[in-house]
Amino acid sequence: MSKVAAGPRLKADIKRAVEMIGGFGRALSPTDRILLKPNYNSDDPPPASTDIAFLCAVIELLREEGYSRLAVGESSGILWQPTEKVLRALGVGRKLEKMGIPLLVFTDGPFRTSALNTGYWERVSFPEVLAEFDKLIYLPCMKHHSCARFTMSLKLTVGFLPLEERELLHQDHVEERCAELNLAVRPDLIIMDGRTAFVTNGPASGKLVEPGCILASGDQVAIDVEGVRILQSYKAKNLLSGSAWELPQIRTAAALGVGVSSDAMRLVLDGC
Repeated sequence: MSKVAAGPRLKADIKRAVEMIGGFGRALSPTDRILLKPNYNSDDPPPASTDIAFLCAVIELLREEGYSRLAVGESSGILWQPTEKVLRALGVGRKLEKMGIPLLVFTDGPFRTSALNTGYWERVSFPEVLAEFDKLIYLPCMKHHSCARFTMSLKLTVGFLPLEERELLHQDHVEERCAELNLAVRPDLIIMDGRTAFVTNGPASGKLVEPGCILASGDQVAIDVEGVRILQSYKAKNLLSGSAWELPQIRTAAALGVGVSSDAMRLVLDGC
């Protein structure tokens, strides 16, 4: 995975982060139908939600690289429904319409339910429309989370669930449940905006810090470990004490083989 210092040239910085892990072509083919999954959990400004400039920069880069079959999809958090209201408040739909990018809302389905049979899920449901895409790109923010300790790439998968299953997730073992979901749906590429972050509270608000970096990886565990360590580098009263590897989301995902399981992971650093 890579971590680069972000400056005034956002698109160039994102491109550099992706190129350091082999470029878009390492995960994508020109004919792929590609779904981008940002974080529009609420209608609060970044880093509570994905910066529109960041989303547009990724789309522009993909188009420049020859990837034309693109769409964006999201379903906001339970407390901020309906999703359409969140996207409208943030200007997402209007911007994507101007760019000619389809915007999918997953809240109302239809959903396809299948067996998962993990420690905390028997069955789980995901939007049927996911089957129409060949590749999935996650665009997580970098945030502390008051229930799940942090929300980055592993937790982003929750946004695909129907609302009733999200309610179940929040009843118990939230962190383990989040990790287990990634056995069923896994991104091919993750680009995380770490220019700003929350180190307390979350997901909609918190103490704002400015790590000033962009991370890219094909491994959810690797990128979340690095993101957690960035948050831990700030002095704050939060839920992120101890080793990143011992946090339940990461520990569970690593044990299930969702990603790497140790610091033997390859980390490329560039000025950050």
